[in-house]
Amino acid sequence: MTSKPLRLRPIYLVVVGAFGGAAYRFSNRPPSSDASLNPNTFTPYTLVDKRRVSSTSAIFTLRSTYGAAEPDSVKEAWKRSLWSLQIKQPQLQIARAYTPLPPTEEGRAEDDEEEHDVRLLIRQEEGGEVSTYLHRLPEESTIELRGPNVECDLPHDIQEVIFLAGGTGIAPAMQVAQVLGRRAGSKMHLLWANRRREECVGGLSDEVLVPHNRPWWKSLFGLGQSSAAQTTVEDHKPQAKGIIVQELEALKERNRASTKGLEVQYFVDEEKTFIKPGDVAKRLHLEASRENGSKMILISGPDGFMEYWAGKKVWAGGKEVQGPLGGVLGKMELKDWTVYKL
Repeated sequence: MTSKPLRLRPIYLVVVGAFGGAAYRFSNRPPSSDASLNPNTFTPYTLVDKRRVSSTSAIFTLRSTYGAAEPDSVKEAWKRSLWSLQIKQPQLQIARAYTPLPPTEEGRAEDDEEEHDVRLLIRQEEGGEVSTYLHRLPEESTIELRGPNVECDLPHDIQEVIFLAGGTGIAPAMQVAQVLGRRAGSKMHLLWANRRREECVGGLSDEVLVPHNRPWWKSLFGLGQSSAAQTTVEDHKPQAKGIIVQELEALKERNRASTKGLEVQYFVDEEKTFIKPGDVAKRLHLEASRENGSKMILISGPDGFMEYWAGKKVWAGGKEVQGPLGGVLGKMELKDWTVYKL
């Protein structure tokens, strides 16, 4: 799920009297309307942990500065939606949307406070004003959040999902897997592309792959041979699993109990394994009779990744909207599959 930084309107405060100013600035608790996370005002959270995932990305764990309970809007969003939060860069007065990662089993088991933490996978983008600011912050810093903002409601009758994720686009994919874990009989195919193995250390595909000698600039966009040539044994030395891979494994175990499962495929540019149109086509099951229910293809990742697979999103009426279906998916026979760009 990608977003462009939003420029925030400045807020001017007129303070009457020194005592009134001091009371406003140093009060231990803000007005109740600002204490809980909400989509209208920015709420202070404390950075309690920053856990490195790779040389460029980390998981930020944030906790309500005032110990506010998780609002009902967030609880409902976890049940049926893909949703995001905005983070403010206070010096430049801009904000950017990030997608929270689902709570871990460890967090659920320990205590309510941990379960209500907000966890965000944030990559430090070159020239990224918000991401650079966040990666420079030490623990115990204050970060202001606004939300939740629902990006997409999953249909109540959802039966099958194909999710194409590029890089940190894995975060919304994990949200979908968490939602589908509540939907009996559902199935999810996750195809995750990364430039480097460090982003997904220890991740082994459920369907084994063989590398191809393709340039990196074609790899991200899946240009080249069909998937049929890739199906063979992966040659990976055993590695300790990275944080995101561990959490995907936990989601697979959780989903296995009540659904038809979560299938994960890892594609890594530097290992010359790439998502191909054929990888999507063979999961559409167009010739097979399927149960009644909604089927969706979701795409989240860098702009080029999105454009190649489904075409650009467009701006209309001051907001970003889906736009026409283009790219590879626009040329494929999808029948009753719905495509959604995140």
